[in-house]
Amino acid sequence: MAGLWSLLDKYGKNPSSLVKQALGLLLLSIGYFIMTVATDGIADVTTKISMFWLFGLYFVHTLGELCLSPIGLSMVNQLSPLRFATLLMGVWFTSNAAANILSGSLAALLPTGGEPQSFFGFQVATLQDFFMLLAIMSGAAALILFALCPLLKKMMK
Repeated sequence: MAGLWSLLDKYGKNPSSLVKQALGLLLLSIGYFIMTVATDGIADVTTKISMFWLFGLYFVHTLGELCLSPIGLSMVNQLSPLRFATLLMGVWFTSNAAANILSGSLAALLPTGGEPQSFFGFQVATLQDFFMLLAIMSGAAALILFALCPLLKKMMK
């Protein structure tokens, strides 16, 4: 990914850090959509799917992670006032911990053959519903960040 950003920079097409983060969220959404397609028609969580679906998911998610994490950490370092830089780095890593706690809560929505789970009115009855919920949430976050990019870019200057 660093090579891609350097190549794009050479041609004057390198996106801003905010756009890179939004791309990372979009790739996260695409990865979950891949799993939505892979689990189409699967009613039981014990049913196996081809490992190539998982390779696709991990590949897309890894690209998204490479767009999001190092860029975000770099932005924290660049935008922090010097005397708060280490504190705000800690806040960055604490937000990662909070996200892991949230992901554990969302994993509880995984349908295990009982009654459908509900998440803010969205019924999760199948694996396809579960992955679609994750795709929608991360896709919405990507769209919000894309929409906020111009405003945030002005605020960063």
